[in-house]
Amino acid sequence: MQKNTDKTLKENFLETLQESDSVTEALEASAFPKHLLCSALSKDKSFLKAFDKIINLKLEIALIEAALKSKTAGILCFSLTNRLPKKYNKSPKESPKKAETPGKIIYDGDE
Repeated sequence: MQKNTDKTLKENFLETLQESDSVTEALEASAFPKHLLCSALSKDKSFLKAFDKIINLKLEIALIEAALKSKTAGILCFSLTNRLPKKYNKSPKESPKKAETPGKIIYDGDE
């Protein structure tokens, strides 16, 4: 029964995290104990993967919003290629022929 309860808590937390402004807000709203979050992140690979996917999306959106407000594409390009290299940092060998323009951000929807 404990495993099902933990699974339900984790799923509820992840759903809440998608709608929350912060991890702290999601922890409070979902009643997910902080010590369980730390444990789950270190022991449950599927939970870690789902958590990272949500956090990366939130960071990506925040970076894009910040870049649009400041009108500085350099910060956006640097941040995205360093934070999400598999998605944004394509070498010419990996890039499709039409997208080989240097400095161009290439979106790969796989991640």
